[in-house]
Amino acid sequence: MKKLLLLVIFLLFGLIGVRAQTNIEGRVTDENDQPLAGVTIIIRGTNTGTVTQPDGHFRLPTTESLPLTISISFIGYRRQDVTVRGNNFRSISVTLTEEAITADEVIVSASRVPEDIRKASVTVEKLGARQFQQSPAASPFDALQNVKGVDLLTQSLTFKSVNLRGFGANNNNRFLQLTDGMDNRSPGLGFGFGNVAGISDLDVESIELIPGASSALYGPDALQGLMLTSSKNPFTYQGLSAQVKVGVNNVGKSGFGPKGYGDFAIRYAQQLGTRFAFKVNFQRLSGTDFIADDYSDRSTRARENFFATDATRGNIATGIGFVPNNDSNTNLQYDGVNVYGDDINAGGAYTFPANYGNSSLQNKLVTRTGYTELALLGNNGKVFNNRANVSLHYKLSSTIEASLGWYYGNGNFIRTAGFREYFPDYQRHQFKAEIRGENFFLRAYTTQQRAEGWNIGQTAVAINNAWKPLTQWATEFGQVYVENKVSAGLARNEADRGRYLPGSTSFNLVRDLFANAFNTDTVPGYKGAKGTRFRDNSALWHYEGMYNFTNLVEVAEVIAGGSIRHYALNTGGTAITLKADGSEYTINEYGAYLQVAKEVKLGSSLTIKPTVAIRYDKNQYFSGGFTPRASAVISAGVHNFRASWQSAFRNPSPGQLFSVPAAGKGGEVGGARLAAESAGLFSNPAYLDSDVKDFAAGRITEAQLRSRAYNPANFTTEKIKTWEVGYKTLIQNKLYIDAFYFYSKYTDFIAAQSFYQPTNGQIADFATNAYRTLQINFNNFNEIFVTGSGFGLEYGLGRGFTLSGNYTYQVGTVTLRDAQGNIIKDNAGLDIVKRKMSNPEVSQKGRNFFISPENRYNLSLNNARLTDRIGATITYRWTDRMWVEQGTTAGDVWLPSWSSVDAQVSYKVPDYKSTVKLGGTNVLNKYYAQGYGLARIGGLYYVSVTFDELFR
Repeated sequence: MKKLLLLVIFLLFGLIGVRAQTNIEGRVTDENDQPLAGVTIIIRGTNTGTVTQPDGHFRLPTTESLPLTISISFIGYRRQDVTVRGNNFRSISVTLTEEAITADEVIVSASRVPEDIRKASVTVEKLGARQFQQSPAASPFDALQNVKGVDLLTQSLTFKSVNLRGFGANNNNRFLQLTDGMDNRSPGLGFGFGNVAGISDLDVESIELIPGASSALYGPDALQGLMLTSSKNPFTYQGLSAQVKVGVNNVGKSGFGPKGYGDFAIRYAQQLGTRFAFKVNFQRLSGTDFIADDYSDRSTRARENFFATDATRGNIATGIGFVPNNDSNTNLQYDGVNVYGDDINAGGAYTFPANYGNSSLQNKLVTRTGYTELALLGNNGKVFNNRANVSLHYKLSSTIEASLGWYYGNGNFIRTAGFREYFPDYQRHQFKAEIRGENFFLRAYTTQQRAEGWNIGQTAVAINNAWKPLTQWATEFGQVYVENKVSAGLARNEADRGRYLPGSTSFNLVRDLFANAFNTDTVPGYKGAKGTRFRDNSALWHYEGMYNFTNLVEVAEVIAGGSIRHYALNTGGTAITLKADGSEYTINEYGAYLQVAKEVKLGSSLTIKPTVAIRYDKNQYFSGGFTPRASAVISAGVHNFRASWQSAFRNPSPGQLFSVPAAGKGGEVGGARLAAESAGLFSNPAYLDSDVKDFAAGRITEAQLRSRAYNPANFTTEKIKTWEVGYKTLIQNKLYIDAFYFYSKYTDFIAAQSFYQPTNGQIADFATNAYRTLQINFNNFNEIFVTGSGFGLEYGLGRGFTLSGNYTYQVGTVTLRDAQGNIIKDNAGLDIVKRKMSNPEVSQKGRNFFISPENRYNLSLNNARLTDRIGATITYRWTDRMWVEQGTTAGDVWLPSWSSVDAQVSYKVPDYKSTVKLGGTNVLNKYYAQGYGLARIGGLYYVSVTFDELFR
C-alpha cells in the first residue's frame, strides 16, 4: 500500500499543469511606522507563505488566482487578514496593532478541521511561536510544564513523560503523542518517547494539546488525551536558521556538579520554483543528566508493618507507619531508593530461618550492600540526543500538496518502569508519505526502531551474586553480627570483604557480561545465570485518510476517515513472550470515524454549534467497540460555553498483553493467557500482596487466600466515559479566561498490581519471604471516578506587560470490588465506596496508581517588548504533594510538594536576524523529584543565540 501511495504521488507530479505566477509584494509596519521584520504572511487556505525582511518588505510568489486573502501575523500583534486584488497586489501596506493577548488561534486537533480555539467543543491548549519565545523552558517540549493540568515526569534530561487527568505514569500509554500526524510511541513498549525522537526545536511550529478522552476521532490510544506537534512547512518558513545553546546543571552537588551541556541545531529550507520546496534539520544535545541520587531508605508496602494501623478498628490503616532508617550501619534492612542490589523485594535480601543459630537474627530480613545508579552506569551521567529530518514537498495544485519525509531520533536515556532501565543507544526512523488538500489527506508512515536496554536493578543483583551467592553472604554476615554489640555496618563490612568495587576491572567486566547478555541467554561461567538485557526492535505500519464532505453536503459540516495499523513485534522473547512456534507476535488494528456538525445562528450575536462524532475500532485480540462523542458550543458575543460527553476505550499495549519476566526474576506479566502460562501462573498461582498480608495477619484463612489466586480470565479493553463543561472568552482584548470542569468514570481499568508468587509453589513460602514479586496486568473490577476543574487567566496590564496564571484541581476516588462484584470492606468493616485512592485505608487493600497531585498552579509575568529589542518572563510553578504507588522496586510514598521559579531575558538583534536569550528553570536550585526514584531536578541555566531564516 505504501508503494502504491508513492506511485500515485509521482504520477500526479507529472499530470498537473503549470499556472501563471503572480508576485504579491508589500510592507508591514507597526503603529509608529517602524518596519517589522519576521512577520509571517500566509495565503489563507494554503501553505504558501513568506516572512518580512529587516525593512518590513515582503515578496510572495503564487499561482493562485486573484482575488485572494493573505493572513499577516506576528508575535505580540493582532493578526490581520487582507484581501489581495488586481489593483493592489504589488503595493500591500499593513499596519499591525500591538496586543498583549492573542486569543484568535486556529487549531485543528479538536475536530480535525481548522477552527477558532475559542469555539472548540473540548478543552484545547496551543503553544506557538509566541509561547516558545517567551517561555523560560529550554525547549518547546519543556514549555508544556506551564500548561494547566499537565504533569511532566522527568525520566532523563531528554525524556519526559506527559500526564493529564490522573494515573500519572513514567511511561504513559493512555496519552497519544502525534508528530506531524505520526504516532510517537515505541511500537513494542507502547508509550511515547516524547522529545527523545521528536522534531528539532527550530522546526517546531506549534503544539496542540487536548486533555481528556479523544478516541472519537483519534482511536483507542487517546484515552486521556493527545498532543499534536506540527513542524514548519518549507514553503512558508524558508532560509537558514541556527541555534547554539550552552548551559549548566547539577549545580551545588558536592563532589559531582556543576556540569555543562551544549545544544546545537540547524535548519535549512528553500523553495525552488513555484512548486517544489525542501527542508533539512539536525539537532545535537550533549551533557550530563540529572542524577537519581536519593539514598534514603525506601518507603514501600513490602516493608513489614508499613501502614500505621488502629488496633481498635481491625488494624485499619491510618497512615504510613514505616520510619526510614537511612543509616546502613544500624539498619539491617537498609534499601536505598537509588541504590540497587539491596532491594528487599527483588533479590537483594535474605531472611534468616526461625531456627537459625544466631538467635538475634531468627526470622530477620537482612539486605545486601548495593550499588548506586551512577556506579552501575559507569558513564558519569553523560547523555546525548540527536534528531534529524529531511522533507520534500511538491504542490500538485494551488491547494494540494504532496510530501515525503524522514524523521530520525537517537540518544541514550533512563526510564522507570517496574525497575530503572538504561537505554545506551536508542535509534528510531520514521518515514512518511502524504498528500494533503484543503478538504482531505492521505497518509502512510512506518516506525522502525532499535531499542536495547538493560535492567539496572537486576544487573546489580547479578554482580553481587556473581561475586558471592546471597546465602553465602548472609552466612558470613550472621557469623559476625551480635545484636547491640556489633552493628549491621560492621557485619556487612566483614561479609563484603573482597566485594567488586565500582569502577574496578572486575566490576566492569561482570557488569558488562550481564548487561550485554539478553535475559533469555545464560551468562557463561555463572551457573546458569541469565543476562539482564532486553530489546524492542519492533516496527509499525500505519495508513489513514480523511475527507471533508462539507462543500458537497452543504447543510452540515461532515468529515469521515479511517485507519489501518500493523505491529510487527521483535523482542526475541526478551520483553514480550514468543509464540509457541518461536515466532514473534503481530497485531492488526483498524478503525473508522464520522463527524457531523452544524452551526446555527439564533440572532445577530448568538450561535449554537452541536457536533456528533462516532468511531469504531477493532484490534485482532479483542472485540471491536464504538466510541461516540456529543458536544455543543454556544457563542454569545465574546462568550463561548461548551459541553461534551464522550466515551473512549484503550487496547492494552503489547507489553501489557504479552510481557513475561526472565525466569526466576520479578517483573511485568501481560494479561494474555499465553503470558500467564509462560510465567507459570497456572501451575504455581500468585496472590495479591494485600491478600498475603491479610493471611499473615490472620484476617483470612488459607482456603480464602487460595480462592483469591490470580486467575487469567478474559483480558479486555479499558473504558472511560467523560462529561465536561467549559467557558472561554476574551474581554475587551485585555482579559482572557478559559475554565473547565470534568467528571470521568473508568471501567475494566488495567493496572499492574503486585502479586507474590511462592518460590516452591507452597503457601508456607510466604513465611520465609521465598517468593518473587510480579506486576500482573489485569482488568480490575473497581469503579474509578476522576473529578477535576481548572482555569487559566491572562490579563494585559498595559505597556506590553501580561500577567497570566492557571490552576488545576483533580481527585480520584474508587469503589473497590472483588472478582464476584461484591464491594470490598476496609479492615474496620466499612464498605469502600467512592473514597479517595490516596486514603491509607484504600491503599491498604492494593495499589490504584492514580499518582497525581490534587492541586497545582502557575503564575507568570511577561513582557515580550520591554523595549523594541528586550523581552523578559518570570514564572512561578507549584505542585501539591501526591501519593505515589509505583513499580516493583519503587515504592509507596507521599512525594513532597515542590515549587520552581523560572526566568528568561531575550535580546533581539534585527540586523543579524538573531535573538540572544538568557534563561533558567528552577533558578533557585531547590532540588525536587517529580516521581519516586526519578532523578532529582535542580537548576538548569542556559544562554542561547538563535539566527532565524538567514539567506532567505
